[in-house]
Amino acid sequence: MDFELAPEQKEIQALTRDFVRAEVEPHAATWDREHHFPRELFAKLAELGLMGVCVPEEYGGAGADFVSYVLVLEELSRGDAGVGVTVAVHTSAVTLPLLRFGTDEQRARFVPPLARGEHLGAFALTEAEAGSDAGALRTKAKPDGDGWRITGAKQWITNGRHAGTFLLFARTDPETPGAKGVSAFVLDADHVRVTRDEEKLGLNS
Repeated sequence: MDFELAPEQKEIQALTRDFVRAEVEPHAATWDREHHFPRELFAKLAELGLMGVCVPEEYGGAGADFVSYVLVLEELSRGDAGVGVTVAVHTSAVTLPLLRFGTDEQRARFVPPLARGEHLGAFALTEAEAGSDAGALRTKAKPDGDGWRITGAKQWITNGRHAGTFLLFARTDPETPGAKGVSAFVLDADHVRVTRDEEKLGLNS
């Protein structure tokens, strides 16, 4: 088995490494110390196609393979782990699940703005008393007219303050225990209210 990176993968790796040296490393310590979220940085990453590296071109992505995406995360995290986590959650926890499991309408509406970096994605699962245990979450969703009414609170939602698209989990079947009674919803940011920012011991950018 050949583990040598393909030329295209090396090119993406080098592109990201050069970007990190110029745009991330000089500022990483300040961002972390001041708890600054560098929103403008992700617009620059988007210009290079790095906010949707492994998303097909037809959905606004760069159309590269998953190894290339992992190489991008590695280089970003080398410069600032907070930046790497932001892109990882945006891509792995929001964009790719929508691409894989969303309806045709959802993919057409939500994936291109995410892949182009116009919106950041947030993965809204964790709750104060449920951790990341989907089977124990208390947020509820009930049918309401042509849609759903969702009530509950989430916590520790990466990208939450800055996201334009949320993948949110809520219990739709109170009679079914555990994760099988839970459904995923795609929400625009104007349907979500962010009430506070958590104090953390790291990953502050």
